[in-house]
Amino acid sequence: MAAKIQAIFIDPPIAVARLGASSTAMASFRWVDSSDPHLQTVIAPDWSLDVDTDGIATPRMPQSLIFRDGALIRPVAPFFELWAMVGDADSDPKTWQQVPLTQELLSSQGGSGFTLTIDARNRKAARRARNRNLEFGTFPPVTVQSGDHRAVALVATSPAGVAQPMIPRGARGIPLGNVQVIRPQPQPAPGTTPWESAVRVDTFRFRFTPAKGEFYGPAGVENRRFNGFAPIRPENAFLDAAAGWAGTRQTPWIEPADTFDGTEVDDGNQAGGPSLGIVDDTCSAVFTVTITLPNRGPLTARACAFVSPPDFAPDRRPFLSLADELNDRAARSLQQLSASDREAWVRDLFERVSETVSLFNLDFWRATRGIMLAPADRRVTSIAGDAVPQPDIAMGGLDKLRDAEEPIRQAPSNDVPLPLSERAKERHRNLAELSGLRTLVQQQHQRLRDLIRPPFTLQTGKPGDPNARRPTNEDGNFTNMQMPPFMRNSNANPLTLTAWQYDLLMQWVQSVIQPSVAAGAKPPAALSERAARRQRLTLARLGLRG
Repeated sequence: MAAKIQAIFIDPPIAVARLGASSTAMASFRWVDSSDPHLQTVIAPDWSLDVDTDGIATPRMPQSLIFRDGALIRPVAPFFELWAMVGDADSDPKTWQQVPLTQELLSSQGGSGFTLTIDARNRKAARRARNRNLEFGTFPPVTVQSGDHRAVALVATSPAGVAQPMIPRGARGIPLGNVQVIRPQPQPAPGTTPWESAVRVDTFRFRFTPAKGEFYGPAGVENRRFNGFAPIRPENAFLDAAAGWAGTRQTPWIEPADTFDGTEVDDGNQAGGPSLGIVDDTCSAVFTVTITLPNRGPLTARACAFVSPPDFAPDRRPFLSLADELNDRAARSLQQLSASDREAWVRDLFERVSETVSLFNLDFWRATRGIMLAPADRRVTSIAGDAVPQPDIAMGGLDKLRDAEEPIRQAPSNDVPLPLSERAKERHRNLAELSGLRTLVQQQHQRLRDLIRPPFTLQTGKPGDPNARRPTNEDGNFTNMQMPPFMRNSNANPLTLTAWQYDLLMQWVQSVIQPSVAAGAKPPAALSERAARRQRLTLARLGLRG
């Protein structure tokens, strides 16, 4: 008996799209090891799909990565693939196999196609004003059949039945992008194309292309000027100023509270300036795929996309990603890592930290967000030989969190304008190699526990006693130098590792400390292959041999 389609799912289940006004979407890329010994990874082109107006996708390997066309930024437009779980009738779900959902597979089960439903919403104004009438989106959700391969526009309106809609009835609406079902094609025979082993074109998939990145507001706001610029285009000034968003001020239930147009205007009100009534064309979108097979109930699968502004730090990896945040919420189901897997994870984490540090102007952010040290956080005398300006600011010579054995002797100068940034890069390049990090932990058992900020906290733990807390004068704007120093999360509080990252790192620290306490410090570990390769490249660049 042929295996049945037992369930379907969409891959990926979550994707991030990025706004862009160019008509050409951003090509695919991946991170690869860099040939530059000063770098960990860089981005490189990967197989991409060019889609025409008929929904035919053609695989292409770009020669380079292009982020904009003139002044127009290329959007990030993710693809979603349909997959099936197949298995014998009444079989154990653990035995089901994951396979791409193709027309051939679907037809073999008596199916002909699928229905795609898209529910896209923007709830920013509604959330800030606590007024559900201010959300806008696809009312009702948009439905596309699998045989329709044109790009279907997603146009936002206000909800039906609202007495005074923010998007007036009869207005053109706010474009939120489009969705296009890709036309499946026969998969080429092996060896007939450069890409058939890397890309399948017979799989059902669809693409979500986000909006351009424009702003909309009530009539008249286009005539205002802020630093010489109008906040919106004249053609986008059609929202209803009396709907409830214009005039709203900062609210205690939103952090950070000041991220909307108008709040920067000082009119003497403690809650900040009133909202100008401006919204943008970002959204979140939920995609639902439904398949109907003979003599069975419908099979459904869901995925979602979040639309964000363009973000360029192109070939450096962040140490905290969306995947890390999702893992944090699923931490109870994470399997225990083996010792070797944990070591590989710690190495990867500190490589990503090093890459983040390479982009970070530590001198600037210390001057901007470093706290004035409280008496309990100060040394009696400054670190000998330390040249960091303002020693009574976090990370200065009076800071107890600084290592007294590591003075920074270089003051800012024309030759070294950013000495803290340079020290951080140098130090984290060393710690990105597990041998350097291991040596630090073996020599200073408590150092990482003291230096790395515990998850989601504004307080500093007393060394050796995680339950003893001493208050600090930190807030969303000013923090101490705990790692990552002076960086903020999306709620304007100090940025931290997630709870699972922090716990896993501390497990590794403990595994390093225990044998070193019992039997003395281990000899330095051999360089990893990546480090050895960087060493060879550096020596070759200097005309030397390893």
